[in-house]
Amino acid sequence: MEESKTIRAFKSEPIKIMPYFPNTKEVQTELLEQHLSSVMFHYLHWASRLIPVRPRVVSIEPYLLQDSRWSEYENDVRELLRKVELGEDLTEHLSNKVLTKGYTPKDYILAKGDAWTDKDQLLNTKGFHHLHLHAGKSKKGSVVLFAQVSRDKFMAVALFDHSVFDYDNHEMSEERRRMWAISDHIAARELPPNSVYMSYPITTSGHPLHINSMTHEYWHVISQIDHKVGSREFAEEMFTGCSTQMPKKPKFKWLLYGLDLGLLETKTSNFFVFRRGYL
Repeated sequence: MEESKTIRAFKSEPIKIMPYFPNTKEVQTELLEQHLSSVMFHYLHWASRLIPVRPRVVSIEPYLLQDSRWSEYENDVRELLRKVELGEDLTEHLSNKVLTKGYTPKDYILAKGDAWTDKDQLLNTKGFHHLHLHAGKSKKGSVVLFAQVSRDKFMAVALFDHSVFDYDNHEMSEERRRMWAISDHIAARELPPNSVYMSYPITTSGHPLHINSMTHEYWHVISQIDHKVGSREFAEEMFTGCSTQMPKKPKFKWLLYGLDLGLLETKTSNFFVFRRGYL
């Protein structure tokens, strides 16, 4: 499929938003030369590390309440959870790496020998976002809150210090072992005894399989709809039942808003969603 004007414009937007490392013109050019589906894949993988801004229902797991550090950090945790319930932006509670290492070329990864350079290993393999209790670029504190996040729910799981990320010489720290056990318990607690399960399958590159599937689905939607975008009939179909009056000359552009795929009508700012992300 030849790239249309709308697809070329769409492909450039994630590249402008997504951080890449090294942050050079050469890496940007490499991304621009990739197929849209490849750019979407890298963008969706990076965007899955963020937490889209919307209110969520909070639940608290007993692992958190039973932690000996709970009394010390309860106020900080509850303030963070208040932000979650109100739908405030949580980006500054995330790791600084999220905003600096969104995409790294394969050759650079191979040269450094670290497949996780541009990935969150525990998010991809265990489904845990980790949030610092204090917002900002620095002085975020040494304790992080692990959580499982969906589109409308936020499950606060447990507190860990930064040794939870240590895996030197293929040996787990005590905190990492505890995290692993909690993850297994959460995954298995609703299954019948002796069940076999695969919690968060990943590809050989370390990317989640569901991101790969999402990319294929989104590309299929675009390939089926893009050729219609400039027609009057399509615009009328989009605005049918819409409270906003259709402009005389509507203009649509593809947009990824968080993990949601849709068409934005630029004159009315109406966003027509074709696929909703899981976050």
